[in-house]
Amino acid sequence: MNPSQSEVLVIGAGPAGAAAATVLARAGVDVVVVDRARFPRDKICGDALSNGAMDRVDELGAGEAVRTGPHAIVTRGEAVFPDGHRLGRDYGRPGYIVPRLALDAALVDAAAAAGAEIRQGLGVRGLRTEGGTVVGAHGPQFEHRARIVIAADGHGSLGLAPLGRQRPRGKYLGVAATAYMRGITMPHGPGVADHYFERELECGYGWIFPAVEGVANMGVYQRSDGYKRGGLALREALDDFIARHPERFAGAEIVGKVRSWPLPLGPVPGAAAGSGLMLVGDAGGFIDPLSGEGIWQALFTGMAAGRIAAQALTQGGLAPEHCARYDAECERHVGSASRGKARAQEAMRLIVGSGIYRLPPVRAALGWAYRRRSFEVTKA
Repeated sequence: MNPSQSEVLVIGAGPAGAAAATVLARAGVDVVVVDRARFPRDKICGDALSNGAMDRVDELGAGEAVRTGPHAIVTRGEAVFPDGHRLGRDYGRPGYIVPRLALDAALVDAAAAAGAEIRQGLGVRGLRTEGGTVVGAHGPQFEHRARIVIAADGHGSLGLAPLGRQRPRGKYLGVAATAYMRGITMPHGPGVADHYFERELECGYGWIFPAVEGVANMGVYQRSDGYKRGGLALREALDDFIARHPERFAGAEIVGKVRSWPLPLGPVPGAAAGSGLMLVGDAGGFIDPLSGEGIWQALFTGMAAGRIAAQALTQGGLAPEHCARYDAECERHVGSASRGKARAQEAMRLIVGSGIYRLPPVRAALGWAYRRRSFEVTKA
């Protein structure tokens, strides 16, 4: 097989990969994106887009397609405690619930419109290296060389090993199960996103999001170590969450299948760039550990990698200083906030597990922190 080539190869056409490709193509870079799927394709997710994520979608030229497609508006977020007490805040600008089938297709279309070459239905099995530097990738029907490779291939990325990183586990891994349901009761308004913090969901929460065309995304999320201590399979944890809230789920029915997926949680130790390679989105472990949010992080890191890779190509290639700049930008805008969120997650575990959330001073402090948006970088 004769290898094809480009200046940059992006592995994965999800939000992170599409964002990187769009930025590169706009800069005049010859960029090829390869994905094993064919778009539009579905993706297991909570489907939530913060207003900050929508800002990035707009920057990438996909905002109009998203807003004219299936979506729900999120005007308020609320944290719900085991005794039913609620803490909430209204969003100055709305967030969105957008099925990934629609979101990812819009972002891929934006990348193609910018000039990126999108190759669909091609799986990548490994990276090619020469002298310790990544120079391309290969698959059963695919052989490609590039000056820079951007890995946007999610959890268990092919890019982990070349950078000396391990697959995430323990406190660096989250797990979630989600289902679409019709007929969920929305007593606090159709635009409210609820997050239930419960003893049974240690280091996590259950969610109910506004319905899109009559069908709501709901599910449970936990950090891996808390999930293992709970002793329940994910489907059991989801079923138990539904059973604990008959006021929301009585009469509701699941549409389709219950699905589960892993979430690499930030900040994962180790560099996200080096030796011709950059990791973006889930591949780099950039997911918010408290909320499990990853789309804003995917868009941000993809755009940052695209911008820095374009600069590197004008200066001879991806040098250590470019890798250091990318790592520093990810740390400043994603990693430091993730550390704060990880501390908040531990605090919530203790507050909910001990029951002290019932105390008026604790409730007042939680309300202050929630409205203050402590460590929040994805929502305004």
